[in-house]
Amino acid sequence: MGAMPAAPTLSHHDAYVLEILREAVLLSRQQSDAVAREVGTVGGVLEAIAHLGLLTEEDVGRALAAHSNMEFIDLDAATVPASVAAQIPAALARRHRAVPLGEHDGALTLAITDPLDFDSLDSLRYQVRRDVEFVAAAPAALGRALVKLYGTAEEAADRIAGGLGSEFEVTGLDAEAAAAEAGEGGDAPIIKLVSMMILEAYKMRASDIHLEPLEKRLRVRFRVDGVLQEMSSPPKRLQSAILSRLKIMTGTMSIAEKRLPQDGRIQVRAGSKQIDLRVSTVPTNHGESIVMRILDKSSLLLGLPELGFLSDDQEIFEKLVRLPDGILLVTGFIFDW
Repeated sequence: MGAMPAAPTLSHHDAYVLEILREAVLLSRQQSDAVAREVGTVGGVLEAIAHLGLLTEEDVGRALAAHSNMEFIDLDAATVPASVAAQIPAALARRHRAVPLGEHDGALTLAITDPLDFDSLDSLRYQVRRDVEFVAAAPAALGRALVKLYGTAEEAADRIAGGLGSEFEVTGLDAEAAAAEAGEGGDAPIIKLVSMMILEAYKMRASDIHLEPLEKRLRVRFRVDGVLQEMSSPPKRLQSAILSRLKIMTGTMSIAEKRLPQDGRIQVRAGSKQIDLRVSTVPTNHGESIVMRILDKSSLLLGLPELGFLSDDQEIFEKLVRLPDGILLVTGFIFDW
C-alpha cells in the first residue's frame, strides 16, 4: 500500500486565512485542502486561491475585512489629494503597501490589503506617529494607486539612487569581470532593477535579500529586524536575467552553472557608502534561489563606548587587550531561518 502524501505545511497566517474563508462559507473543506496543496508552488494562500480560480481577490479582501471589522473600499473610485498623499513617504507606502486616503477627526485613513498583517499595521502606526484608521482594498487596485500617487518603480529607483548622493557602482571586480560588467549595456533595465533592489534593501536597513523562484513567480523578501518581509515581485520572465546579473556582479560565480551551489561576494559603492553583499545560490525545482547578506562597513567603525560597555568593564577590557600575550574570545550567534 502506497504512502499517504505528506500534509501541507502552512504558515499561521495562511492557515488563519483559510479558516476565515471556510467560516464565511466561501470555501469548502475540499477546496481549502486543494489551496493548501498549492501553497509554496505558486506563492502564498492568496496566490493559490487565484491560481485555482476559486475566488477573486475582492471576495477574499471583503471576507478578511469583515472578520477584522474593517471597511472594504473600491480604491479605483477614490480620489486622493496630493496633500494627503504627502502625509506618508513613498518608500513607507510601498514597503507596507499602504495608501493614504484622507483625514478625519485628526486621524489619517490608510488603505491596506491585508487586515491580518498585524506587524505591518503596528509599524505603520508607529512610523506615521499619529492616529490611524485602516480600511481594506484589493491588492491590484492598491498597486495601481501606489503608481498613480508615487510613480513607477523605475522612478523610485532614480530617487533612491539620487538620495544616496551618487551613482551606483560595482567595485572590486578583476579585469575579466569588469569587461563582462561593461558589456552589459544592452541590459540597462535589468541593471537598474537589480540596483534598485539592493539600494531599497540598504535603505530599509535589511540584513538579507532573498530571491526565491516559485512555479509562477519570483518572490523577493527582505529580512528587516529579523523578520522576512515580502516585497514587490519582478516578472517571472526576468528571473534568469536577474540571477545572471547578480552573478556577474560577484565577478567569480559562473553564469553557466545552475545545478550546484555557489558562493560569491558583491562590493558596491552608493554615494560615500561602501556596501558588501555575501551571495549564496542553491538550485531548486524552479530555478536558483539566491540569498544575499548585506554588510555596511561604515556601521562597523565603532569604539568600545559605542559597544555598550559599562565603565568598569571597559577599563578591565582595555587592560586585557594591552597584555603582551593571551587570547580573547568574542562569540555570538546568528539566527538564519
